Amino acid sequence: GGSKGGRVTRGKGPKIRPDGCTSVVLKGVSYEATEEDLQSLFQGCGQGPCSVRILTDRETGQPRGTVFLDFDPEDVEGMDAAVTKDGAELRGRWFRADYAQPRAV
Repeated sequence: GGSKGGRVTRGKGPKIRPDGCTSVVLKGVSYEATEEDLQSLFQGCGQGPCSVRILTDRETGQPRGTVFLDFDPEDVEGMDAAVTKDGAELRGRWFRADYAQPRAV
């Protein structure tokens, strides 16, 4: 019997930016990371993020390790540069970076 399911792709293939995407989502971000840390890490990406949103747990207020970076809709270069930081390290933890799916209108 062969194992079913998609193969895990290794390496950094180009990610596809969805139409209408204006944000990059980071997952697995260190709980110690601050907005300032993230702004300085991504400030070289195009114009840099307009805003940094660190998601927190509603009950405890603790960070959940997920961060949204909002970019100017015209700043495609910035978004493209931000997702190339996939696998970068911040405060001792590496994180995933990908295009955020735009909310359904």
